[in-house]
Amino acid sequence: MQQDESSRIFRNHPSVIVGHILTMVVILAVIMFSLMKDELAEYVIETLSVFAVLVFLIFLMSFFYWKRTFYIFTDTELHVTRSAIAKTDKHIQYTRMASVGVSRTLLNRVFGTSTLTFNVNSSMNAQSAEAVLILKKDMADRLRDQLNSLIFDKDNTVQQDNDIETLVHVSNADVVAHAILGQPTYQAFFGLLMLFYAVVMLFYDNRGGLLTAVLLFALSEILPFVTAIFRYYNYRIFRVGDTITVESGLITTRRRSFKINKINSVRIREPLFARIIGKAMLEAEVVGMADDENNMPLLCPLKSKSDVSTLLYQLVPELAFDSKPERQPRRALIPMLITNTVLSLIIAVVLVVLFFTADSYLTGVSETWVLIVRSSEVFFAIAIPVLIFGHTGMAQRHRTFDVGENSFMFVYGGYDTATEFINYDKVQFASVSSGPLQRAFGVAVCSVNMMSSTGYRQISSGLFEPDDLERVSEEVMARIRDGRYDYRKYY
Repeated sequence: MQQDESSRIFRNHPSVIVGHILTMVVILAVIMFSLMKDELAEYVIETLSVFAVLVFLIFLMSFFYWKRTFYIFTDTELHVTRSAIAKTDKHIQYTRMASVGVSRTLLNRVFGTSTLTFNVNSSMNAQSAEAVLILKKDMADRLRDQLNSLIFDKDNTVQQDNDIETLVHVSNADVVAHAILGQPTYQAFFGLLMLFYAVVMLFYDNRGGLLTAVLLFALSEILPFVTAIFRYYNYRIFRVGDTITVESGLITTRRRSFKINKINSVRIREPLFARIIGKAMLEAEVVGMADDENNMPLLCPLKSKSDVSTLLYQLVPELAFDSKPERQPRRALIPMLITNTVLSLIIAVVLVVLFFTADSYLTGVSETWVLIVRSSEVFFAIAIPVLIFGHTGMAQRHRTFDVGENSFMFVYGGYDTATEFINYDKVQFASVSSGPLQRAFGVAVCSVNMMSSTGYRQISSGLFEPDDLERVSEEVMARIRDGRYDYRKYY
């Protein structure tokens, strides 16, 4: 790391080279061991020599890039310059930054460093930081304090932030509950299905099927569970002025700050199993704030619905409002049921045909697989239509719509529901459409397009009166005409 106090020029801590080497060593080791055969055992020395040469070349390349990469902080922008094989000259204005995050991985803790991430308020490369800088912890904290005063008009230091009380108490037991119940219902259902499939394969002593089922179960259930616990352990959230700060992490700790004016929408999300026990979570759409794992900012892990609603009004009163929502009219149920009936009939017919023609495509397979396939066809011929009609009933029950002064509200979903407050000024465009069946019953759908934490996103309402839904686009245009929308307040 190199610094010039007058021009504020930084270089990454040398530990970044170690990180690159460790990553490539693991990759090369896996490749080499997978390629080695028993007959090549006598060439161990030659293989290790090639391995050592490759690691040395990686070290030289990493050192070369480290030596020629500089981060220059001016009063108005971050300038990243690299004179390597290809020259890089990147300018990031502070007014365009969505956040300056700080994280500490296991490698950071070993070397006493912190990783600063700079996210831009743009949907381009929304899932990765525009710049990453690794510094000694105390220097990273000082730099972040300086940037906070420039970007967020925030005078608190990192140490002072640590003394601020969180707006909502999230115990580690809540984090575990969030990891179990916070996932979407379709993901939980798929995991349970894979677990059942693994049990069946174990019963029939089918090792190949058992391994596949266990692997899919681990990817869909175990990995997200462990990841959520490690990510949200020791969770804290607080607001200072117009800046929100979120902290969490077990091994890798993260601290991210962003301004209220960068939020496009806030969402109370209620997965089915969580809603049954009266729990919900609070999320935000902040452009440029998604991380490498495609996660948007979580403002509150799974807590009681009342706690989440209270936090919503404490944290973002600029967007939340007391609504008197309009419920989806009963006549909207008719076109939904007609569509679902046609879809269910098509699915049932296809599965019934497959069931009665099974002998033609199950030739040469064991009786176990014949039983499994035929049982699955019968099961899905019944289960899929039931799930489709169940989703319709849930959607009819929960879908609502309302408009406020600075935002409007959609409640959408079926098994999993979401109550979303969307900033009028962040809507790129809104459209109201009505298909032949919907038009016959006098209802329509409003589709809203905007940038999100993970890029482009479209949100659709339920089926409501077209004139009521038109109020969204009318209000968006009215704010532009009368000057209430001012792009400068979002910089």
